[in-house]
Amino acid sequence: MNPDVLVIGAGVAGLAAARDLSQAGRTVALLEARGRIGGRVYTLHDPAWGLPLELGAEFLHGAADDTMRAARAARLVVDRLPDQHYYARNGKLSTNRDFWATVSRIGKDIARKLARSKAGDFSMAEYLERADLASDVRQLLIGFVEGYHAAHLDRISARVLVESDGETEDGEPGGGNRQARIAAGYDAVPRWMVDGLDPERARLRLNTVVKELVWKRGEVRARCVSATGAALDEVRARMAVIAVPHAVLKAGALRLTPAVPALERAVARLEVGQVFKIVLRFRESFWEEDGFIQDRLSEPRAEPAELNFVHGEQSAVPTWWTALPSHLPRLTGWAGGPRAEMLLDQDEASQVGQSLDALSQVLQVPRRLLDQQLEAWSLHDWRRDPWSLGAYTYPAVFGQHAHRVLARPIADTLFLAGEATVADEVGTVSGAIRSGRRAAKAVLARLSTSRR
Repeated sequence: MNPDVLVIGAGVAGLAAARDLSQAGRTVALLEARGRIGGRVYTLHDPAWGLPLELGAEFLHGAADDTMRAARAARLVVDRLPDQHYYARNGKLSTNRDFWATVSRIGKDIARKLARSKAGDFSMAEYLERADLASDVRQLLIGFVEGYHAAHLDRISARVLVESDGETEDGEPGGGNRQARIAAGYDAVPRWMVDGLDPERARLRLNTVVKELVWKRGEVRARCVSATGAALDEVRARMAVIAVPHAVLKAGALRLTPAVPALERAVARLEVGQVFKIVLRFRESFWEEDGFIQDRLSEPRAEPAELNFVHGEQSAVPTWWTALPSHLPRLTGWAGGPRAEMLLDQDEASQVGQSLDALSQVLQVPRRLLDQQLEAWSLHDWRRDPWSLGAYTYPAVFGQHAHRVLARPIADTLFLAGEATVADEVGTVSGAIRSGRRAAKAVLARLSTSRR
């Protein structure tokens, strides 16, 4: 018997859709190309690392309402992180308590320039060419766009700082600079989702690659192959939720027959952001030694805060964070955009070496000491991962409406979900969950109408 709905992709968007659909009494076939669920949530559990190791999504950013609701329902412990950021400049560490205020101020300046622009949009590179910014503010903005948005300055829409990072009641974007982690590991969220599938109505098939989706109003047929490339039986349904990453659609790895020109145009208006993330494990937490931070502060304080986030804007790997509130001897390095792509082009030995060079520069620690202290490292290249092809999306110039276009149902038969379809939470797990639930709600409304 054919299911009511086909869901392609068992990341959090697809799982959220399949869970809601099956619990509403609809039959669902959930097809996943990987041999695991979770998509770009990728958690390793290795006792040697002390706590779960996040090679994909790690933080709950800002309010993260949908992720928090799932965490509460699953009775998961959520650890709030200290909001302390250090900036490495000229061999010293300093704090910048006005970061989000600075971003907000620049956003308002961009909004004024957009209002006067005949074109209606421009790239961040164009803005920087015309803006009168102090050198440190300019560097901060570049680091934010390339690191946080994983973007190229000459490709990203300037509206991203106005619309996706607009002010909230507390004066900070997206619920502020609040960060949190799932203590048991982020994969506890997709595990809770898959446990909530109605076993009588939902069937999950791993290692099932959908190569082509043939569709017409009220009917879809998925042509699939196995992980080894062997042809599998077609899967038929009345409707489909397409919950694969935007980069997979952009690369044409999932073909729609017939093609949907409006969908293709919207996909083209979004860019694929790349990130480089590496986790290093050391023998000791040397950054927690007495006087470590105090000795490096440009303006010594009586009681400096513990090291949480530290940014070295000139480094190959510019952002680092600790495991706080847990005290573990490991540090995570992060680069986005062009710097990430340069690192991803190198072999693993070079990536580790450049990461240690960057950490040495940021923390003013001899490279020799880092080599002696280093025990292990771990990383995952999402660009080369065939089922993601990148980290997350950002809008190109004139692409500010692409998210909404992707979120619209196609002939009441195809429904897209995923972080790329949610403008105000693009690139986040929370946005992906919300998109999956939105798609399920739309499918249920159409199914209900078709029965009358």
